[in-house]
Amino acid sequence: MNRRKVLQGMGAAAALPFGMASMLHAAGTGAAGADAAGTVYELRTYTAFPGKHAALLERFKTYEVAIFARLGMPGVGFWVPDEEPGKSTKLVYMLKHPSREAAKANWARFTKDPEWVKVKTESEKDGALVDVHDIVFLDLLPYKVSAMVGM
Repeated sequence: MNRRKVLQGMGAAAALPFGMASMLHAAGTGAAGADAAGTVYELRTYTAFPGKHAALLERFKTYEVAIFARLGMPGVGFWVPDEEPGKSTKLVYMLKHPSREAAKANWARFTKDPEWVKVKTESEKDGALVDVHDIVFLDLLPYKVSAMVGM
């Protein structure tokens, strides 16, 4: 079995176990599993249209991360694959929400936010940046991450 091909096929999910404790701590979570009941993590993978990846990354860096924070949608982390396929087309990120219902309300507020509407309109004047949106909601398990080191 070719481990590299298996991991590539798993996409962003393959990278989640590595360093997750520090990322969750940075997002306001204490020990693994210490989140309030109902807390969910939203893993999003965006595939940019050809030639639009740099513009997508710039929009996130300059505007979207700050808009997320202002609207109570804290980012846990933002990544790009470290090699092809995907390095020049994908953006992977994770947000934390108090619940699935809160996530739905957060995105409704986000899509109507005047700053976001302006940024989206301006950044997409020559066409949409994102071709495919893959979205997965995750529940944090109460595993002690330090026990997994060295697996």
